[in-house]
Amino acid sequence: MRKWHKYMLTVCVITLMLTPLRVLATDSHDAYIEEKGEEFKRMLHLLTEQYAGDEVHREVLFKAAMDGMFEELDTYSTFYTKNQKEAFIEAVSGEFVGIGVYMELDGDYPKIQQPLPKSPALKAGVKPEDLIIAINGESTKGLSLNEVASKVKGKEGTQVNITFRRGDDEFTLELTRQLIKISAVESEDIQTLFPSLSDSKARQINYIKVNSINENVATDMVPYVEKAKKKGVKYLILDLRDNLGGYVDTGVDLCNLLIPKGPVLHFINKEGRKHTYRSELEKAPFELVVLTNENTASASEFIAAAVKESGIGVTVGETTYGKGVAQYIWNFSSDYAFKLTMEEFLSRDGNKINKIGVTPDYEVIVPNLIVSPERLFLDDEMEEVKDVELILDYLGYDINKPDFVYDQKTESAITKFQEKHQLRAYGVTDYPTLEMLNEKLVERINEKDIQLEKALDVILSKMNKN
Repeated sequence: MRKWHKYMLTVCVITLMLTPLRVLATDSHDAYIEEKGEEFKRMLHLLTEQYAGDEVHREVLFKAAMDGMFEELDTYSTFYTKNQKEAFIEAVSGEFVGIGVYMELDGDYPKIQQPLPKSPALKAGVKPEDLIIAINGESTKGLSLNEVASKVKGKEGTQVNITFRRGDDEFTLELTRQLIKISAVESEDIQTLFPSLSDSKARQINYIKVNSINENVATDMVPYVEKAKKKGVKYLILDLRDNLGGYVDTGVDLCNLLIPKGPVLHFINKEGRKHTYRSELEKAPFELVVLTNENTASASEFIAAAVKESGIGVTVGETTYGKGVAQYIWNFSSDYAFKLTMEEFLSRDGNKINKIGVTPDYEVIVPNLIVSPERLFLDDEMEEVKDVELILDYLGYDINKPDFVYDQKTESAITKFQEKHQLRAYGVTDYPTLEMLNEKLVERINEKDIQLEKALDVILSKMNKN
């Protein structure tokens, strides 16, 4: 079953739609820009020459000025240093040179979440929960994950000495950096997910999880598609939950494996000029059921929409994030680059996605964790009330349709929840109650994937009709 990680991703929904790099033209004749450019030069000169406080390097001032301009744009447009741009490209490419681990911060030190398959770290015996306490003899205490990653990465074939702490033991490993390719596609046997499913029905269904639309997604998908066709699979569950998007071109390539001939999406720029990306697939190999949630974003949204609007399948889950704009990366100079929103994209049928999302054919909502420290009382009206009611409903408590009003049914349900979990039972959603609601929500989600179960129900219903 799908493990709970939605709460980690809700803050990470950034632009992940890229197109090939372009070079910025510099021959502007706009008088206003020329005037302000001269003013900027004078200001930068004045600050570097006359400022009497602690010394601030002119490059720092320049970067701060650029960041300030981009803050006035949408959340997807960003000014980058060379290293920041390379880190962003690497994040969506699915490839990097390193030791092959997922990390998270655990107090003052980075902790291994999971070594990647066939990675130098895994081969050397690195395990989940190991702490990285030093890299090449230098302590990692207090470093950010980006700082740690930059020290671990390097040229392919070079060595890095990493000191780990496992419980009370410390040990140092010399690891050889190698090119790591992260598969964008994973598959799981449907009978592993649903052991009670009969062999005859299981043979007709495949489940594939697409984690990102990176450079390798279509290439990674091909063997799964070919194997499924040879097996005679008729139905494919395509899981796009928590897929933050990726490259337009490879997203279109993926559509060419699954979606019948026709438009995939339409790009429209500021002047209204339209460009259409198309699938050339003569016949779709499977009927599709696509799983989406509120973190299905960007390129994964136009794929979900194309499935719906082509008639080859349906979507199950939640309305998607609603990022329907595309960015281009421009090389500004040898030291700087920027990512700029330049086009909006519409779905196969020309429907708007930006700030709207793609609505599922079968809505199945999985509640979010509650982060509010507010105590909630009878007759309160606020957004947090609906979050609480969604969890109560998900856990099986009797409430009215989730809304923003803390009514008597909500109070009664909270009292029963508090009684069951040995909390003070008085109907007020206090901090210990919020913590327990979150804990029980995570447990239930890890036990039972109701969105995936609904996808299977949809397929079984189709089978019965056929």
